[in-house]
Amino acid sequence: MISKQSAVRYLLFAGSLFAAMFSAPTMAQEVRYSYLDMSFIAQDVDETGMETPVPGQTVSYDASDGSGIRFRGSIGTWHNLYIFIDYSSVDINLSAFITNPDPLEPGTTAVDEFDLTTIRGGVGLKYSIGSVTDIYGELTYDSTDLDFGSFALENFDTGEKSAGGTLGVRRMMNDDFELRAWGRYTNVGDVDLTTLYFDADTLYGVGFGWQVIRGLSIVGDYEAGEFANWSIGFRLDLDED
Repeated sequence: MISKQSAVRYLLFAGSLFAAMFSAPTMAQEVRYSYLDMSFIAQDVDETGMETPVPGQTVSYDASDGSGIRFRGSIGTWHNLYIFIDYSSVDINLSAFITNPDPLEPGTTAVDEFDLTTIRGGVGLKYSIGSVTDIYGELTYDSTDLDFGSFALENFDTGEKSAGGTLGVRRMMNDDFELRAWGRYTNVGDVDLTTLYFDADTLYGVGFGWQVIRGLSIVGDYEAGEFANWSIGFRLDLDED
């Protein structure tokens, strides 16, 4: 889980961002909630695990970082409500050390990749403060799936689905530039690869959107947690006048 020191740093950073957001000029377009975007995503999965597929043999896993693609979409708002989905598929780097029952046979090191797929979907409710700043809350159904394959009959594959929630703020700094920050809780934010049980996690994130031409923006996000990630890509605004 995130240490207290890290949580304090995230909160201080978010507080500084909020201060900058609320001190900005208020002459800008309103925040919009109907869009499609596609991004490159980099994921950090610092997890280890060990199994004994046959007596005397062990397989130790060490998962690190990887990259992939992310798709997001949102449609709204009706009476300040919107619906959304967030899908990512990432190839995570993986190293394994395999020891065998024969004590005279040295261990074997193998390197491969595994698939990490995350899906979040749900409904959000926004509350506008003035014309350019929104506070929002989201209820989500979260899914995390890890597909490792096998080196020596072991099976680290696992997945889980559960509920989550997000509280954040979005602010249009001017007609072309948006800043956002959020904190979210999920019941499938961390996993023990030895027991294959999922744990809850609280994540903190910041992001931006910069409209480069009418209706098309560059978007970027960073989220800190057990499975930290950052993404950069393009967003198509479906609400553009």
